[in-house]
Order: sequence, then C-alpha cells, then structure tokens
Amino acid sequence: MPGLPEPILRSSARTSGARSTGLLQLMLTKGGDPRISPDPVTRRNAYGAGTVPAPGEISFASTTANTISVPGFAAAGRALDLLLTAAPSSTSNLTQWFDGIRASIASFLGVPGSETILAASGTDAELLALGLVAAVSKRPLTNILIAPEETGSGVPLAASGQHFSNYTALGASVAQGRAIEGLASHEIEVECVAIRDPHGAPREAEAIDSDAGEAVERALRRGRDVLLHVLDTSKTGLTGLNREAARALAAAAPGRVRVVIDACQLRSGLMQVKRDLDDGFIVLATGSKFAGGPPFSGVVLLPASLAGEIAAEAAFARGLGEYSAALDWPRSLRNRFGDTWVSHTNIGPGLRWAAALDGIAAMAGVSEDLQARIAHRFANEVSAGARALKEVALCDSSGGSFASRTIVPLTILNRDGSFASLTAAREVQAALRKPGCGPICHVGQAVRLGARTVLRIAASAYTIAGVAARMSAGASLDLAFRPVQYDLERLFEKWSSIETPA
Repeated sequence: MPGLPEPILRSSARTSGARSTGLLQLMLTKGGDPRISPDPVTRRNAYGAGTVPAPGEISFASTTANTISVPGFAAAGRALDLLLTAAPSSTSNLTQWFDGIRASIASFLGVPGSETILAASGTDAELLALGLVAAVSKRPLTNILIAPEETGSGVPLAASGQHFSNYTALGASVAQGRAIEGLASHEIEVECVAIRDPHGAPREAEAIDSDAGEAVERALRRGRDVLLHVLDTSKTGLTGLNREAARALAAAAPGRVRVVIDACQLRSGLMQVKRDLDDGFIVLATGSKFAGGPPFSGVVLLPASLAGEIAAEAAFARGLGEYSAALDWPRSLRNRFGDTWVSHTNIGPGLRWAAALDGIAAMAGVSEDLQARIAHRFANEVSAGARALKEVALCDSSGGSFASRTIVPLTILNRDGSFASLTAAREVQAALRKPGCGPICHVGQAVRLGARTVLRIAASAYTIAGVAARMSAGASLDLAFRPVQYDLERLFEKWSSIETPA
C-alpha cells in the first residue's frame, strides 16, 4: 500500500476508507488559500482542478496544480478515517496523527536529526523559513531570492516578512503588504537575482552565481545576516544559483549566511533533498506539484544543526502563529512559540500530504537514471507534438538538467506569428479544459517570459512511476510509454482545434 509509510501506513491499513466522501472533499479544501475552494457550480477550484479524482481527464499541469489522483484520494481517505477512529477531540490522538504525517514525509525526504514542519503552501513555507532564520539571527537580515516571478506571486512579500494575502491559511483577516508582528524589528530587506534576461532568455549560470555572490558580500559588509536562496526548479524548469556556489558562500561566513533550497516543485529527486539537508541547507518542498498531490501542501525541512540551534535559543515572531498551527511543528520547536498559537490544528494540509505521499512513494523505488531516461522521452514527445501546432513555438529554457526536462514550456503565438498576450494564453488554457472536441485537458498556467507567454506541459511523479512500473513488469520503454504518448496525442489533437484569440 504505497503513500503512507510508518507509522501512518501500519495504522491506516486497518481501515477501509473515509467514512464520508463528502467530509473528505470538504477537508481537502480547508486550511489553505481561497483559490482551492471549489466553485459551487463547476465544483472546480481556481486552477480548474476538481476535489475528487477525474481519471477520464488528461492532466499535465503538475507545475501549477493537480486534481487529486484515485490512489491519492484513497490514501487521504484512510488518513481521515484513522483520525476519526482515534477520537479527534483527544489532544494526544491529534498529536500522534500529525506526528505520523511528519514522520511519513521525513521517511522520504528527511535525514537523521532533521525536523519537519508542515505548511499550508510553498509561500507559507517561505514565510516560516524566514521566521526561523530571523529567530536565530543577531543582525538585520537580507533575504536573497532567485527569480521570484518564477516561484510564486506572494513570495516577495512573504520573504520580506509581510502579509502576502488578505487572509491566512488559518482564516485570519490581515492586511496584505503590512509587516507581520515580530518580524519588522529584524529590518528585513529583499534582493532578487534574475535567471532570465529582459527578453526572457535564460542567463548563464556563472552570471547568476556572480550576482548572488555580490549580493551576499554587499550585505555582509553592511553588517547584515543573509538568507540565500537556491532555486532548484522554477515554474518553467530553470535552476538558479549552483549549490556549489551556495555552499562556498555559506562556508565563508558561518552563521552569517544560511542557505534555503526552494525545491517546491520537488523535481530534483528525493536523494538530492537528503543531500541538501546533510549540507546544512533548509529545504522547502510541496506535495502539490511533481508529487501529484492536490494544491496547497507545503513543508519546511530543517537540517539537524539548525534545528538544534533553534530548539535551544529561538524566540519566534508572534505573528507567525497566524499562519501555522501548533501541531504543524515537532514538539522540540513547538514549545518555542509559547502561547502565541492562533490555532492548535490545521487538518487540511495533513490530508493533502497524505495524498501526495502516495505519488512520492511510487517514485521512491525508481532509480535516478531511469527517471532521467523517462523524463527525456517525455520531453522529446512533447516537443514533437508541439511542432505540429500552428500557433505554438518551443521555448528553449531547459539547460539540459533532469529537473527541466519534466517541464516543457511552449510559447503561445498569435495567428501572424507574433507573441500572444497573457490573456490570450489563458484563454487557450481554458479552452483545453472545456468539454467537447476531445477530453478535458489540463496544462500549467500561463507565465510571462519577457515579451512571450508560455503554457507548460509537465510530467508528474505518477507519469514517471507509471512508465517505470510497466518496464518493471517486462515492457520496453517504447511500450511502457505508450499510455503517456496516447494522452499527449489526444491533448495536442484538441489543442490543434483551438485558435489563439486575436
């Protein structure tokens, strides 16, 4: 039974599914952003994804949001059933349930001594990482972001210690753009490093490393501490700031420069996350992108050294309690908050992680070499299909890494061959989701890259793991890839019937 390792798996195996599908649907949309609330008519959220599995729909939208999978929905149902069976009103049972979710995540992503903190989203995880570093920093803090426009719209505000929406995941009403209580005193400033030039073309890795290094040196000279980001995979498949460069910058100023890996797409591979933690890096991840889980499930993974430092001396900003529930945190860190919690529990992200863990478990047994082979085949098939479309052009943005080949950005063109607008690209995406002229098809949301706008086709963990499973059963790569190829063919067939709006 994939998806929920010890201790959740052992306990949930005794149950037969959630007692109420309706309750599960409701809980899967709680404790996050209003964008995951389903429309009362369409029963889809703002991303066009449903709250129940839709196996008849074709989805290559894991860069943005996934409709929950059949096995993921079942895994979340078992987790909810376990919670209901264990008397959720009991504090000890709730604590054990959340401890089990964190232990399940850590079994795939953690290393000995690391700690796991649940977050409602990748942006919430960014805010928590900032709060954690601010809690142990003795100086004003400079937060160096890599291409925030290719991560999340709320990231720059969160990274500066400001409310990034008018509502928190726990339902608190806040003022977007206002400083979060307790963080203003850290004099946080944000610097950004671009991974594309003004025309949208990828910059050279050496130039990105150089810019980041100069930003770090400027901050240190001014008597500031630094939170330095490495962008593992952007919305369009790029990476920014080499880990080697980040490691060198941190080693040159121990305790002054701390590194956070933005692995929210979770496309680097499970072993890379473990290597990052071993290097002393903070890692941000989500279960809602490559892992194939429903939207809004984040996590902050702390390396052992920093976890110990925080547990020993940190005092967290009071305002973080509006974003994070007490049981999202392990006991060693939870006690550092004192009585500032707004909420004791936030069950929604835990259930969404239960669903995401099914996809992660499916990937865990697939070697990195085989993942790369399947991803390469995926990128080639997408590129071949895209070349047949009249109002689409391939966007060279990969740089050749494994992570990038699971995301293929396609430039949307007008009928005269010029770059289409963001609005036009969104209309193409919406047309793909409409019934008729083929199956409902999901692709990643439109993203602006300089003058061009791209839609993105992406493989998920289920895509890769499904091909690998068929190969394990004896099929060749060609034969094992055919179901994916068939779905791509149907996607492009429907796309060919759509004209880019004038």
